[in-house]
Amino acid sequence: MGALLVVLACAIGGKAVAAPAWIRPALPAALGFLVMQCDQRDFCFAIACPGNKLQLVNISPGGGPFGNPDLGANGRIAKLTVGQEVFSLSFAWDDSILEQVGNAGSRSELPVAALLALARSNGRIEGTNTGAVRATITSSGLKQHWPVLAKACGLPELPR
Repeated sequence: MGALLVVLACAIGGKAVAAPAWIRPALPAALGFLVMQCDQRDFCFAIACPGNKLQLVNISPGGGPFGNPDLGANGRIAKLTVGQEVFSLSFAWDDSILEQVGNAGSRSELPVAALLALARSNGRIEGTNTGAVRATITSSGLKQHWPVLAKACGLPELPR
């Protein structure tokens, strides 16, 4: 829990921030988080790439709407909208996040096209486990971390 609070403090600087930026998290390497962003509600997203499989990770008190152990191991389909593009994501609860960070978390495979879209503009994600809960995933800072993501995940260069 302490490590997540440090990351949250870095991400939001102790103030409510409208558009959080992607940062390199100071969390256990075993989680595989390459970059992370959190909003003023302590609702976080991370990009991971275990085994060269790109993932979007949701971390929040209670697990949020994206993966919920009360509804089984997997949450229902979440919708990520970036501009005119819509991506379906299926989050699965991850006990290791709760064990290592002290906050609930879930993971979904993330299409490369979705991450490329997020590098260009902000996205909105909606889960269906707890009603119409929405979160914004900002593009701020994602481009500067692209070389790390590309190397770790075998991604193409960003189009110019």
